[in-house]
Amino acid sequence: MTTSLSVPGAQQDGSVEHRLRAALRELQKTAARFSTGPSTRGAEYRAAVWALAEPWLALAETRHRLAAGSPSDQHRWRRLIDDARCLGVQEPVSNPAEPPALTRALLRALLEAERPGPSVTEIADHLRKLIADGTCPPGTSLSALHLADEAEKEGTPAPVERVRLALRDLTAEGTTVTNDARRTWVAGSAAPVERPTQIAAWLRTLIQARVYLPQSPLPARLMLARDFLATSRDTGAALRILGAEKVLKRSTAYRPVVRADLPFPLDPGPFNLGARVEELRGKAITGLTFPFSEVRATCRQVQVWWRVRHTPRPDVLERVFRTLITAAAYGIPRVVELYPSTPDADVRTVLRRTAITALADLPADPLEHLWRTACLAAAVLQVLVLVETAVRHFAPRSRTPLSLTLGAS
Repeated sequence: MTTSLSVPGAQQDGSVEHRLRAALRELQKTAARFSTGPSTRGAEYRAAVWALAEPWLALAETRHRLAAGSPSDQHRWRRLIDDARCLGVQEPVSNPAEPPALTRALLRALLEAERPGPSVTEIADHLRKLIADGTCPPGTSLSALHLADEAEKEGTPAPVERVRLALRDLTAEGTTVTNDARRTWVAGSAAPVERPTQIAAWLRTLIQARVYLPQSPLPARLMLARDFLATSRDTGAALRILGAEKVLKRSTAYRPVVRADLPFPLDPGPFNLGARVEELRGKAITGLTFPFSEVRATCRQVQVWWRVRHTPRPDVLERVFRTLITAAAYGIPRVVELYPSTPDADVRTVLRRTAITALADLPADPLEHLWRTACLAAAVLQVLVLVETAVRHFAPRSRTPLSLTLGAS
């Protein structure tokens, strides 16, 4: 997702920045000087640190007033100011690390505020606009680090701490949702789908498409978790859902088996891999050659996006998905060509799953769209491994670098 978080603002005051850095250096020297002294010098220690903090409280109060449009930013400044003022109270120092820590937090916040870029309020307003105009639809992941990085790449820097505070404001007003893992996404009318339910629905689709045939066992749970970029716990919960729906026969001693009497109809006719490949070629990018290393790098990038729940711009995700479709379109027949006989059931399952994942309709929800793209990336990586394995075992003298020629017949 492309965002431009910078707006015209005041230029950095070099003299203020210089004085703040000098104060931080002096604070470090003061802490070192008193760290080896007797505990009876606690009052002197607090007074020395207070002397470094007090001159900056007026500027901090100004920052507090300027943050009037952001409850999170105002709360931050109020806390920093109140903590620093406690140093002016003549009390014994119970924790020697506390006085410099409180002052250091205030000075660093003031130093960060001197950096050019938009205020927290301006960042929040910009994100509200992106959400309102549909650039960031419900479910879009909003990572403070990624937003700040993208702004930096575009030459419009936005300090990451200000982005975090803006996201807190959006969450407080209900525009975004933040979970216990501190991941934030755009709120929507529907609740996010639980991962086991999501995995169960996709497994149901693969069974219906004859990727996993009736009366055949599914891969081991750890293998399925790898294929679907999920935890073993979520995958196990998905298998229990399908067991309760009479889709799978489950046993503690064996892998789950697809039932013969399924509660839904299968796609008509046997699975035609050749026809599926032709469909893929109709959607593929033509006229290019991608080395395996580039395809791998794309697959791993998508998997990283999913792990951190970073939703890229729709056009970027669309281009990546087409690249993966192309890799599938020319990787699948290469596996079939290289194997001297009919591939075994496990290889056929990988090829079928790759084809169906590439051809299935993509969900509208941005996070589920990203997940399905990551599932396709995992499948394509397995296809690349099959090609390399076949070359190593069946064409060991070939010295041609492995690549996918996109557009060849």
